[in-house]
Amino acid sequence: MIARVKSFLKKYNLMSPEKTFLVGFSGGYDSMCMLDLLKRISEKEGFKLIALHLNHNWRGREAEIEQENCENYCKQNNIELYCEVLPKGLPKTETIAREKRQEFFKKCYKKYNADGLFLAHTKSDNTETILYRLSKGTGVKGLCGILETSKLDDCKVYRPLMNFSRKDIMKYCTVNKLVPNNDSSNFDTKYARNFIRHQIISELKTINPKIDDVILNLSRIAISEQNIIKEYMAKIKNDIVKDGYFITSKFIELSKDVQNKFILDFLVEQNLDYDSKRVEEIYEFINKSAKYKSGKTLSLTKDLWLFVSKEKICTIQDLEPEKITEEIKIKCCGEYKFHDKIFKIEKYTSNVLPSFPKENELKAYVKLDSLDNLTLRTRTHGDLIQPFGMKGTMKLKKLFINKGIEKFKRDDIMLLCQNNEILWAAGVCLSEKLRAKKLPDYVLTIEKANNNAG
Repeated sequence: MIARVKSFLKKYNLMSPEKTFLVGFSGGYDSMCMLDLLKRISEKEGFKLIALHLNHNWRGREAEIEQENCENYCKQNNIELYCEVLPKGLPKTETIAREKRQEFFKKCYKKYNADGLFLAHTKSDNTETILYRLSKGTGVKGLCGILETSKLDDCKVYRPLMNFSRKDIMKYCTVNKLVPNNDSSNFDTKYARNFIRHQIISELKTINPKIDDVILNLSRIAISEQNIIKEYMAKIKNDIVKDGYFITSKFIELSKDVQNKFILDFLVEQNLDYDSKRVEEIYEFINKSAKYKSGKTLSLTKDLWLFVSKEKICTIQDLEPEKITEEIKIKCCGEYKFHDKIFKIEKYTSNVLPSFPKENELKAYVKLDSLDNLTLRTRTHGDLIQPFGMKGTMKLKKLFINKGIEKFKRDDIMLLCQNNEILWAAGVCLSEKLRAKKLPDYVLTIEKANNNAG
């Protein structure tokens, strides 16, 4: 077993004397076997081990004895041990236990500035996990089972015993005269995993004694399939993503299966609950909302929305940003800071007719008879503008709708006004009143403010 664990460590470049590793240590057969193996290897390789024991405080004196056993093993083998005891009264569920362990591991990872966390999952655990997921309903990704290496937020997690069965572990403990804890709750079949272990798997082994190997091979096939899918999805994504958002017209041209795969991956990445019903709901929302210029939103959580318009598909974290109420008076040429932007107005001094920018650019060449009563602000109710090329005025709200400006962006658009009439909705539309038929008088530009300046 030592040779195979060494091979695992070399595979992930973990054989370094400068590294510090944490080891999840319940004191049971699996974790004691793993810690003992790592201790023997570390004596030659020089990396540091810190064992972590979390007492869930569910079983009174029995749990105290188990902690004492962990303390005795670590003391005898000169291994640093860190223990914590959870407060009484926590719900006795598998979910709560898992969440508290993860919190404990993440806290310790930062505390010790660790290079990795070792957990003692085996291929027997992998069998239980996959059967559990099958009983609850899973896709191909769920068949990947427990991975050899993964991440828990910023924690790098390694599982060096994934190729060993529970039988292998027990044999190692016996041969090496280890005395592991024997948690009595592991035999309580009211817990789903225990029921699967003692009832389901034992029956499956009457059909195939090597069921753990069969399931592990299934996991490896599923991982391979997922890697192939991931590779081709990445190529598709390159063609349909621009500036961090999905191009709606290209996305809805994909087959329903591929669209749903993107939706499922998104939900997983955002750590959101998902099932086939939720995926279908989002699929229908995207395809129904794809015709709207100014877009529609779908609530995903209390502070996250999915936005879909004719142009883009993206997420919004602040659906109703704080209204900008400041108003800046323009008195002469120069620079004016407005919220997080810089507005510049300069005299046009060239005798050459400029190449006029498009209306959605943050630059304009204009004819202005006077700078009197010029202000910068954001929209207010009833704002009017005479769009470039039109004879009459129109409500700014209608202009935004016609231009497909998303609702959540409208209050952030800088407006140049004169006597309360809009002359320029920056990046959206210029007023006909600023048309320069020949040489312009002024150049208007808007830039992002450098908040680090000075």
